[in-house]
Amino acid sequence: MIHPRPDEDLLIQSSEIILISASRASGDPQEDRLQFAYADGVVYLLAQSGSGVDWYRNLETDRGVVVRVKRRGFRGRAKLYDAKQRSKMARQIAALFKKKYDAGAFQGVDPNGWLPVTIDIQF
Repeated sequence: MIHPRPDEDLLIQSSEIILISASRASGDPQEDRLQFAYADGVVYLLAQSGSGVDWYRNLETDRGVVVRVKRRGFRGRAKLYDAKQRSKMARQIAALFKKKYDAGAFQGVDPNGWLPVTIDIQF
């Protein structure tokens, strides 16, 4: 059995992260508190399309981020998905969220209404 690194354990056990991204307007750091899922070195996020989610729009400009859990920061690189991949990834991430948070969460949600994001963490 492979044991997670002590700092990786923070990502496994935490219910939310602080995503630090560069503001698309000013370039200044912007912090957003988000729910997330984590597995095998990847942070999974969902943004609701059409809602003008600033953190997602920032990632469209600059993919370099810091994911902070408690006092520990992890550098990462965000990946956004095109329309062809979006629905499949959104369903996969929604399944991870259901498992982590609430089995009733995301029931009946159209996966086309979500924008999936994955962040590869650099340990």
